[in-house]
Amino acid sequence: MKAPFNPLSHFLAFTGASVISDAPMLGEITVANSSQNYAGSLAQDITGYLAGPTSPDEEDRFNLLFPGVQTNDFFQFAKADDEAYLTEADDSDIRNAGASFKRVQYRGTTVTDSTIQKGLTIRVDHKRLAKVNGVIVPGWEQRYAAQLKKRLIRADKVRGLALLDAAATNANVTWSSSSNPDGDLRAMVQLTRTGSGMLPTHVVIGNAAMQARQDAYEAGTRTNELANHAAYTMEALARYLGSRQVILEDGIKQTAKGAAKADVLGLVAYSYSAEESPMLDDPSNIKRAWSPVLGGGEWGVAIQESAVYTDITVWHDSKIFVPLTAGIRKSTVSLS
Repeated sequence: MKAPFNPLSHFLAFTGASVISDAPMLGEITVANSSQNYAGSLAQDITGYLAGPTSPDEEDRFNLLFPGVQTNDFFQFAKADDEAYLTEADDSDIRNAGASFKRVQYRGTTVTDSTIQKGLTIRVDHKRLAKVNGVIVPGWEQRYAAQLKKRLIRADKVRGLALLDAAATNANVTWSSSSNPDGDLRAMVQLTRTGSGMLPTHVVIGNAAMQARQDAYEAGTRTNELANHAAYTMEALARYLGSRQVILEDGIKQTAKGAAKADVLGLVAYSYSAEESPMLDDPSNIKRAWSPVLGGGEWGVAIQESAVYTDITVWHDSKIFVPLTAGIRKSTVSLS
């Protein structure tokens, strides 16, 4: 008999955690539950708790890819219909004497949604911690909490990119010494502009695609002036393409301990818009709503101590969603 589908295990695949039991096991990272989140002797906003460690590049890139908007647990957003650029080409906007103006309406729908809680717990055996004269070296709780947060960020980033990919319209391109990869990217940007009515705020390039792009421009057989594109910075490339920014996604993912590591993004590129606006009805293709955890802030940490081990839980309440699909474009790269 086929085992039933477990969506929680599916969502947690990219964190490397699994649903083992309500009580975590020593050295194992497990799913966080609500009692672990709130019943600890220490529960607070992780921003203050992790004041020492610097913000990782992966978190910065995640915030660039999916700008966050603070909301309540339940929120509403406008799921737009493709009506923003309707134009009266028949002069029906001209009012005749004694007549009323043409009456129009926008039929975008309002959707109610809610953030979802995601977290991980690790049980740390005190015997495995470094000690000096029998005293545990301080700061170990922050290190474990930081590791859990980074795993949750990677999982949410992969989840958000999967949503983006599912909503994108794809075009296959071939990059070689005789092609112009940046011309293909610029064509993708223009398709976003005509699809959504505005130039994209984001162009995201996978690591393998960026390597293929540079190889094409650095090929020894290339003789034209396009060779200088290989040295473009992300800022220079954004200016050339007409996008607000270009983001190189060179992160690594691993779905289980011992499994082969892989690029988060490979031979693909995307163009879309994601405004850093507090409004949920702006013309963004993708948004990330987050609601404050206990203690305030976007991320929470809870610690439950015993004489021989400590449970550390990190969690957050958020939801990545696609309010507008028009204009999301994808280029899938083939090599020649």
